[in-house]
Amino acid sequence: MSCADNLTNDTKRPFNVADDVGLVRLSDTAQALNFSPDGKYFAVVTSRGRLDLNRVEGSVRFYSLADVDRWLKKSGESEMSPLWSINLSTSATGPAIRDWRWLADGSGIAFLQPITENNQQIVLADLRRKKVETLTSAKESVKKFDICDRDHYVYTVGDSATQAEWRARLQAPSIVGTGRSIWELLFPDAPVTGLFIAPRRQLWAVIRGRRFEVKRDRASLALVDSSGLALSPNGELVVTALPVADVPSSWKELYPPPRDNVSPLAQMHTGRQDQSFKANSNWPVREYVLINLQSGTVEDLTGAPLSGDAGWWGDGGSLRWSSDSGAILLPHTFLKSNSPMPSRPCMAVADLVSKTRTCVETMKIQSEGYRLIRSDSFVNRGRQKVSIDFQNEEGLSGTTEYRLTLSGYWELVRNSKEASSGDNQHTKVSIRQGLNNPPLLVVTNNETSRTLWNPNPQLASVELANVSIYNWKDSDGIQHYGGLYKPIGYKAGQPYPLVIQTHGFNAAEFEPSGSFSTAFAAQALAAAGIMVLQIAEHCPLSTLDEGRCAVSAYEAASRQLTTDGLVDPKRIGIIGFSRTGFYVMQTLTMSSLQVRAASITDANTGDYFQYWQGEWLAANYDAIIGAPPFGVAGLQQWLKRSPGFNLEKIAAPLMVTAAGPRGVIFMWQPYAALRYLHKPVDLIMLNTSEHVLTNPAVRMASLSGTVDWFRFWLQDFEDSNPSKAEQYARWRELRKLQDERVN
Repeated sequence: MSCADNLTNDTKRPFNVADDVGLVRLSDTAQALNFSPDGKYFAVVTSRGRLDLNRVEGSVRFYSLADVDRWLKKSGESEMSPLWSINLSTSATGPAIRDWRWLADGSGIAFLQPITENNQQIVLADLRRKKVETLTSAKESVKKFDICDRDHYVYTVGDSATQAEWRARLQAPSIVGTGRSIWELLFPDAPVTGLFIAPRRQLWAVIRGRRFEVKRDRASLALVDSSGLALSPNGELVVTALPVADVPSSWKELYPPPRDNVSPLAQMHTGRQDQSFKANSNWPVREYVLINLQSGTVEDLTGAPLSGDAGWWGDGGSLRWSSDSGAILLPHTFLKSNSPMPSRPCMAVADLVSKTRTCVETMKIQSEGYRLIRSDSFVNRGRQKVSIDFQNEEGLSGTTEYRLTLSGYWELVRNSKEASSGDNQHTKVSIRQGLNNPPLLVVTNNETSRTLWNPNPQLASVELANVSIYNWKDSDGIQHYGGLYKPIGYKAGQPYPLVIQTHGFNAAEFEPSGSFSTAFAAQALAAAGIMVLQIAEHCPLSTLDEGRCAVSAYEAASRQLTTDGLVDPKRIGIIGFSRTGFYVMQTLTMSSLQVRAASITDANTGDYFQYWQGEWLAANYDAIIGAPPFGVAGLQQWLKRSPGFNLEKIAAPLMVTAAGPRGVIFMWQPYAALRYLHKPVDLIMLNTSEHVLTNPAVRMASLSGTVDWFRFWLQDFEDSNPSKAEQYARWRELRKLQDERVN
């Protein structure tokens, strides 16, 4: 290494929370890179936090492939400027550009743009005219949409009549709360309320410039937020998923959950469904349907449920039409069974010309090599070939391609370990990134490969912690893996403090925070001299074994890291977010792992107080605790297994971070109980209703709080920033409580 190299490394500064918030990300949208249908252009969508504006900024960069080809042939040129770019920062929360797609003629893209936290509208970015315009009014809160061109598109909006009626009722002297959730009554407008209810949506269409609501038998269609929406290229047909009015009893046997999902919640509910979809209703069982926009007719496409409504955990994939409007790809669905034997869901094709329904690729369970579908499409937009880009459990990408045979089944013709990318005129455009490599937009032609755009050049002056894949086995012999962030300046043989970050790990992407933007701060902690393990839990959800499985993984990882000489077993912290808050509470109350400090944010905690805040939540807790909290037997089970009834066992200081007033109510029991028990507990309310944080200022508060909390307890460190003086004064009082307990 030269003296110049030494100088460069010495001048690099450590990664901090502001770096994390301001990072330009290419993975916040469903697909950051996509080619126009004619292959002449491609667009790249990014997102970053603007601390100076306290807004989320979204950007679109348009490139001409012909221009890129010419640039690629010229050696020595720096990064290429885009054909056109737009920057939007219309909302304090993001992403600012959502659910984007090309128009059918390649003249531009359309996307959803948030106006407020509750409202978003369809926006058209016209590449030819280099003009941005809105297609829906600010009064319409669009949830889903699809589009052919400015005169042909469909979208869903909230049931305005129902919403207006409910808001009017909330102004009355008395309000009937029977059948409503606590969230509808206390926080009816909070976006997170949608996590506990299945809000009904209306379907609207614009055909040949005429706007109208799509109805069946003069009644509004009852769509739910999680249902996809796909408009045919001819602008006449729509495919979506609608709730089944009356679920046949035979469906429970014909379309069972996977054998690795033994949760009681995996059982499909049969019989008539409550079309109001209130919080106290079961989540609706849906099936794919074909809607003719001209006649208003609705036709069942599969005669069978979506996989997720039958207990299968499947993610990714989109409804995709062939270019002739003759066939559509249907992700994660069963097909109508003519046999009494149980069947499996699959990626299916509904061919409207031949009137056939066929399975392309059958879904797999975890033990068989479960794969996340990143994208799916008809090859060359015909009806004879299907391509599926996937990501496996280790985060590695690949592509499978199938061809329809004359006998009517799909045969595998390609199975690549690399995901497909734009491949036009032998030029490939891709996003290249990895655990230690920030994302780059890269162009390859033959053997020439160059960086078209580096969205984060500022990282050249920032020192990043090294991240590697770490493997271990728990006491049951189950293999686990995660991402190990070694502290900057790591020295072999020196044991470091450890913070365990929960809730998943992606080995294929650059994730400086960890798996989520809420609470997790892996690179910032590593920059402060703390080792971080981002864990991918693979535990049976909504079962008695879920919590024990996660705790066993944490215990085994800590033991192995200690044995390897990497970690000081007396300085271990753990962070829980959302569902894994329950795992952390299990660890604190029922584990042999000696945790020095812990935090939970906007989290399930498996306690009695949360049990009453929604019937779906209660059913989930019945499954993970093993019984409802009624009668002697049920209460004994709760006394034994619920963290809320074992809080006296907690020996570690706990930071409870809530998202807004709703979050404070949701997480009140562990905070209040630990205060009553005179144990060190701190309550922080983030000024937001977001669950996965995007607002820059709130993210700063969340991540900075994480770094400060664990540095205080694991390193005896206090930041000298005067604005944090009150925080440390409060925490010193908590330390006194902790010292009294220990001594």
